[in-house]
Amino acid sequence: MIPTTEIEYYGDHQRWFIGTVIDINDPLEIGRLKVRIFGIHSSDTVDIPLGDLPWAQVVAPITEGGSSGIGTNTGIKPLAQVYGIFLDGKNSQLPLVLGSIPKYESINFDRSESNYLPQQNRSTSSESMKNRNKLIAKDVDDANLIGSNNKERAYNFFISDAIVVPFEPHQAAGIVGNMVIESQLSTRDINPNETNDAEGSYGICQWNPGSGNPSRFAQLHNFAKDNNLPVNSMYCQLQFVMHEFYKHGYLGLEELRAAEDVRSATLAFERLFERPAEGSSAKRISEAEAIFNHMETV
Repeated sequence: MIPTTEIEYYGDHQRWFIGTVIDINDPLEIGRLKVRIFGIHSSDTVDIPLGDLPWAQVVAPITEGGSSGIGTNTGIKPLAQVYGIFLDGKNSQLPLVLGSIPKYESINFDRSESNYLPQQNRSTSSESMKNRNKLIAKDVDDANLIGSNNKERAYNFFISDAIVVPFEPHQAAGIVGNMVIESQLSTRDINPNETNDAEGSYGICQWNPGSGNPSRFAQLHNFAKDNNLPVNSMYCQLQFVMHEFYKHGYLGLEELRAAEDVRSATLAFERLFERPAEGSSAKRISEAEAIFNHMETV
């Protein structure tokens, strides 16, 4: 008989797995992970959305307390590759993570076997693709970004080790302050779907299709395609900001890193990365100072 719980399981039906960490925000705060397991969970997030993945327990070293509120949290990050066993054998509903398998990551993640793209043999009507892209973008952002809104998610991204050298808090606030002005034309939050109909500009930085060959707008779409990321996700667009910084020195990465306060960081990003028409600097600084003060108290 196939065991149904870890109590009945004594190792007679051992089953190993390898998977990708999707969520580390365990509501019980005992270090559990959500893992999309190769060969078990469909790569189509419409079939198996983030909320349907089981929480995997994680083996902790004997130096940790092993109880809620005792010891430290596991250090495994989103997108880490992990391996383990199923405590319920062939039923495969009770995963236990034993460790992680190091892999190479760069700013351009290799997602040729992406967990976030729909299978191509499904319906491709415009409405179904629109709804599916919303689901995919949400799953990508939930798996990789932390915060209660997009302002917080962007700020936390820029100060985290998701990038090679994290920004200082005041520098991250300067970036976010600019994004608020650029992309809240129709919402109070940063909006990765924001489009300026007059210019055709798009996204959290309002990338413009009118100049360059290819334009920055076209480069954003190429970046999303090359990395198998939905272009309308916050995560994709935040990664593209860093991609542009690393690729084009004239966009002001060094100047931004040299900024010593919120005001100078905001103006550096505005002048070199955004390059808007004059007249919005004060609003950008005000938004940057607001997010900086807010995140200092969170």
